[in-house]
Amino acid sequence: MRRWPLRVATGAGLACLVAGGALLFTGPGPADFGAAPAASARPAPAVPTDGTPSAVPPVVVGTVPVELALPGRGVLAPVVPVGTAPGGSMVIPDPPSTVGWWAPGPLAGSATGVAVLAGHVDTAADGLGVLAVLREVGPGEEVVVRGADGRELRYVVAARREYRKADLPLDLFTGDGPPGLVLITCGGAFDPATGHYQDNVVVHAVPV
Repeated sequence: MRRWPLRVATGAGLACLVAGGALLFTGPGPADFGAAPAASARPAPAVPTDGTPSAVPPVVVGTVPVELALPGRGVLAPVVPVGTAPGGSMVIPDPPSTVGWWAPGPLAGSATGVAVLAGHVDTAADGLGVLAVLREVGPGEEVVVRGADGRELRYVVAARREYRKADLPLDLFTGDGPPGLVLITCGGAFDPATGHYQDNVVVHAVPV
């Protein structure tokens, strides 16, 4: 199982809100809900012992995500591939209207592993980000990811968690386990000394 030494939105130029901007989110967020899907790998399929050939499961091919929608929240945003900054953080696209897909991880719609999408909650220059709504989403809300191949992959929200940035689980960035989608933005109190929010809001969604 791969593990990646990542944090979200840390380091100069990667803060969810740069110093001098409006403090849009301070204090604790809403209560967590749902059970975050386990990151452990699926068990291997049983092997027939009677000599009969087993059915070959269909090949599930992932796709590069190019657009994210939360229809119930009026969110429609482009998605661009991003990597890892020298300090070990996931790079976040500067415009808060754009979402980053962590390209070293699984493709959207892959048979295993979660695709990780992250974006700014806001910026001083451009205001509120499209993922600011993550603090408000509830269980069962629809999430749609459009792939570069034209497919629309549909998910439903299963859980939301808020973590101190230092406590963000590394299992979110593994390539193993059941398929799914993780959306991340900043939350919690804003620290004017560092120009960062203290927490990350993480929403887990499962395919339908």
